[in-house]
Amino acid sequence: MEQDIIKPDNPPKPGSQAFSPLGCFLAAFGVTLLALCKLGAAMVATVWAASKLFGLPDFMMYGLMVLGAFPVLWATAWTAGRAWHVERRLAQHLDVDTPVFRLGFYFNRSELR
Repeated sequence: MEQDIIKPDNPPKPGSQAFSPLGCFLAAFGVTLLALCKLGAAMVATVWAASKLFGLPDFMMYGLMVLGAFPVLWATAWTAGRAWHVERRLAQHLDVDTPVFRLGFYFNRSELR
């Protein structure tokens, strides 16, 4: 069974879409907050389970949690930049591009590629 992609005859007017700077910010903020909560919870659960499994003292567990916070914060910052970049591209009726896994890539640019 073959399906056809239905496209409108005329593209929608830019003002008729629900994209606004506030909407883009809220969508990007929601994704960023979700990434922070999920990654943070996964890191804490992993460190806690490993420290209990290996019998590490509590001060070592807390030290590992502090060390584990750095990758969580890096991934959260990258997610924030990527989400804002994607929302801006969608607001301009562009396709989503391939992600670049460098922290400063999405923060040092003023125009879209």
